[in-house]
Amino acid sequence: MLIRPLREDDLPTASEVCGTAFATFLGMNRSGDADRVRTRWLMDPKAAIAAELDGQVVGSNFAANWGSIGFFGPLSVRPDLWGRGIAQKLLEPTMELFRGWGNRHLGLFTFSQSPMHVGLYQKFGFWPRYLTAVMSKEPDPSRQAAGSSRYTQLTPA
Repeated sequence: MLIRPLREDDLPTASEVCGTAFATFLGMNRSGDADRVRTRWLMDPKAAIAAELDGQVVGSNFAANWGSIGFFGPLSVRPDLWGRGIAQKLLEPTMELFRGWGNRHLGLFTFSQSPMHVGLYQKFGFWPRYLTAVMSKEPDPSRQAAGSSRYTQLTPA
């Protein structure tokens, strides 16, 4: 296992790994993903970390420095390699970046219902706070929200 900086030529593979990992965890089909990897890499290429196994990128993480605040994500690992410590190995240089930047507050967004995720981050001193409920509802296209207007119904000013 090699942990190294993520290079621009790694982005297609890292994007595939990230999209597949999130879709697998969420039980969704992977289609029409936004490219979270390229945008995070462009934000600060020096804060992008790759996990390489047998010459293949199998995971990545992205750190961000907002002055006194540091955060990371998305952290992803190829699903067939989950549980092998790769995410932990990606977090070690992430924490080194935070120390080097002198961040006073660190955070992340994760799946709070997942013992796997919460347990991983607790190993690095992160504890759940300010949990967000994720809720969903199928939209009913035949209903218009009360007090709303469609753009096509507006009259010229």
